[in-house]
Amino acid sequence: MTLLKFGPHTITSNEIFFVSKYTFGLIDVLCITRRVVPRFTDLTEEEVKDLFLSAQTIGSAIQKQYGASSLNIAIQDGPEAGQSVPHCHVHILPRVRNDYNRNDDVYVDLEKHEQKLSNNLMEHTGAPVDFEAERVVRTKLDMAAEANVLRKLFSQSEDIWAEN
Repeated sequence: MTLLKFGPHTITSNEIFFVSKYTFGLIDVLCITRRVVPRFTDLTEEEVKDLFLSAQTIGSAIQKQYGASSLNIAIQDGPEAGQSVPHCHVHILPRVRNDYNRNDDVYVDLEKHEQKLSNNLMEHTGAPVDFEAERVVRTKLDMAAEANVLRKLFSQSEDIWAEN
């Protein structure tokens, strides 16, 4: 099993469902850069191109997979923008009609999701976790199962799942 980094956190290839030259698709439907850089402005031109082409590819497949009619594609670039993991990443959120009374309320949930993601990653690295009441704890097996379902939606540029 290949070990990878998402900011300071170690993730496994079982949590990855998409790979391209410079980008991974990570469960919770994130598009992350292979190179760990905290900010969007730290990316090279090639990484930016690959990140957004990957987000487009993942978004199209995720929209179909979850029966969505729209997507929110968001980057929280820096701590003041709500970024809790210092690694450039794109959130891809499938949306359906009337899923929020006010469309902008999705950003409140995005901020909560970012914090839950950070907590989930901290849980697996042994750091203290600040649990929220509605937080759903997912096991490594749950995350691997989700990634396995999503992985089948894509042809991959390389096999990071092969045993070494």
